[in-house]
Amino acid sequence: YTHYTVRGKVTADVKPWLQVSLNTNFSSRNFSWPGASSNIADYYDQTNLNALASIVPMNPDGTLVYKASAWNDDSYTVTGGVSAIALYGKHQMKTRYDEFRVKAEAVIKPVKQLDITLNYTFTNLQNDHFNRFVEVPYSKFPGETQWMGTAATENKIQESFNLTQRHVANAFATYHDTFGGEHDLKVMAGANYENKYYKKNYMRRYGLLTDDLSDFNLATGDQYYTSGGQDRYIILGFFFRANYAWKDRYLAEVSGRYDGSSRFAKGHRFGFFPSFSLGWRMSEEPFFTPARKVVDNLKLRVSYGGLGNQAAVGYYDYIQTISTGAQMNYSFGNSTKAYYASESNPNSTSLTWEKVYTSNLGVDVTMLKGRLSASLDGYIRDTKDMIMQSQALPATYGATAPKSNSADLRTYGWELSVSWNDMFDLAGDKFHYFATAGLGDNVSYVTRYDNPNKTLSEPYVGQKLGDIWGFRTDGFFKTDDEALNSINQSIVNTMINQEVVDNGLHAGDLKYVDLDGNGILERTTSANDIKDMVVIGNSLPRLNYSFTLGADWKGIDFSMMFQGIGWQNWYPGTGCNLFWGPYARPHNSFLPADFMSKVWTAENPDTYFPRPRGYVANKTDRELGATNDRYLQNIGYLRLKNLTIGYSLPKKWMDAIKMQKIRVYFSGENLFTLSSLKSKYIDPEQAGAANTWKVYSGDAKVYPYAVTYTFGIDIVF
Repeated sequence: YTHYTVRGKVTADVKPWLQVSLNTNFSSRNFSWPGASSNIADYYDQTNLNALASIVPMNPDGTLVYKASAWNDDSYTVTGGVSAIALYGKHQMKTRYDEFRVKAEAVIKPVKQLDITLNYTFTNLQNDHFNRFVEVPYSKFPGETQWMGTAATENKIQESFNLTQRHVANAFATYHDTFGGEHDLKVMAGANYENKYYKKNYMRRYGLLTDDLSDFNLATGDQYYTSGGQDRYIILGFFFRANYAWKDRYLAEVSGRYDGSSRFAKGHRFGFFPSFSLGWRMSEEPFFTPARKVVDNLKLRVSYGGLGNQAAVGYYDYIQTISTGAQMNYSFGNSTKAYYASESNPNSTSLTWEKVYTSNLGVDVTMLKGRLSASLDGYIRDTKDMIMQSQALPATYGATAPKSNSADLRTYGWELSVSWNDMFDLAGDKFHYFATAGLGDNVSYVTRYDNPNKTLSEPYVGQKLGDIWGFRTDGFFKTDDEALNSINQSIVNTMINQEVVDNGLHAGDLKYVDLDGNGILERTTSANDIKDMVVIGNSLPRLNYSFTLGADWKGIDFSMMFQGIGWQNWYPGTGCNLFWGPYARPHNSFLPADFMSKVWTAENPDTYFPRPRGYVANKTDRELGATNDRYLQNIGYLRLKNLTIGYSLPKKWMDAIKMQKIRVYFSGENLFTLSSLKSKYIDPEQAGAANTWKVYSGDAKVYPYAVTYTFGIDIVF
């Protein structure tokens, strides 16, 4: 992986009333990887799943292993061919990103109180992907060479070019004046324009003349494929804001945006989103004078405002489109398969902006001569006309329901921040120290959606966002007889019940609880008809917090920042091999060092995982793949995000060598993390990052935050 960056910035005062600036940036990122996965993430996944320690990738004579002589069935392949392709080494997988951005700005000051700002930003992003595939030899028997016959080893070359261009222009004027010694007025108004264009081209051809050179001129095969496409959207907006303060005591602000987007049909493209806020500095009132000995500042705030969101729709979701170039599985009297065009699913032509309205009450206070300060906010946020799939249509309709502005959501939340800043004399110098803490929480409920049956596959009125439905469990079966005489829990034991050897439940298998008492374990599909699945947790983070500590004394400075989440539930997905290990896929190359100590045996019955059975975490109708309370994780965490220690050389030394400052320092990032997550191989922050109310990801296939140590020196001449 290589990354090159060039930056430049020029600012000039052309006239006393005119300042111009130009900011440019060019970045080029290139990376390549072995194997046959055109996506680098897929390659990591394949190597993890297929690099078996028990099977060598190469024969004693140096030939590659793909199908082993010990297996009579040719459908069984060693590592799916991943190791053979990588070892052969002639596949080429490359990706390149080139980004150029330039921003030009002019600030005009025709009069003292008025600033006019004009800026324009152009971004050009080119994303190129190159993939070269070759035929790969292997040996099943000594002295015999065969060729892998898979799509990953066809002799072909493919390349895609993706171009994104974005134009953004802003023009706004700001007027600021004070008059009468008591009045402060600031007014701003302007316009915003954004134009984004995307174009892609893709081509593939077979039959290259050599394995060592890669160019389309060398591809002679009759089989080839090309595709393309282009999209564009435009945003046009007008905005204003007016601030007024009287005696720095009564504060008011009014603002608004009038935005239009080409993602919606004519007549639905524009929306107006106003906001206002009021503030009262109670500490400036005459009656507050006695309290100023303790309270330096006390301000009460109230606000209400709206914003529009258009990111939930595609560029052309309001119209039906026709896709061409798809190929049928049969031909009309010749050897070439026929092509056809298809029409997209029905849609709603009345799609328009999602609207987010927030009501907020807040208080700011500073006490004890500025040493203690705090801010508390409570808010209610209503998300109106959310763009989601409409009520499901009957299967006989033959298409999915269109997106529409079909749902509303309400969020209740609060935020608190407190800081302390002080100093005292220590050994003849001032010891300055500070501490800051922040804490917040929110919870959201669906207030409108057309789902009267409250089916769990769709939102329903009253639903708490992030709720996880799952089964209750009661440990493991202690004996085979207990397992044999248990309730019918076949809906979560399909793997165990299909085994040829030791068919059915046994001691050490997970025991599920029959909550409704009918002797059969059943899934809950509707909140109106609760069976054996109940709410066992919530996937959204609760009690977000952070705190910072710092001090400086005699040139020594120190600071540390902690950040975390109080609690957040997460159930490992069926693809989370880092958690399940062989329970998900026995051929997984990853195995934690202490894994066997957590596996049930007759001699070790009081452990974490059930009796060893491969694939029982691989699907949701299996023992561990079915969401349950035993393996539901709390991925709340405390992380030391940053620790910095520095020392600045004494000022008298600096004066002697004509320097202003020399400071040496150490800085550490992500130095440690505390969490109750039952795996040290999964980053709790990363595992929960993809969990939103619309998306739940339990596979945790993300690269963890790195622990970084930095040593440096700052020199100021």
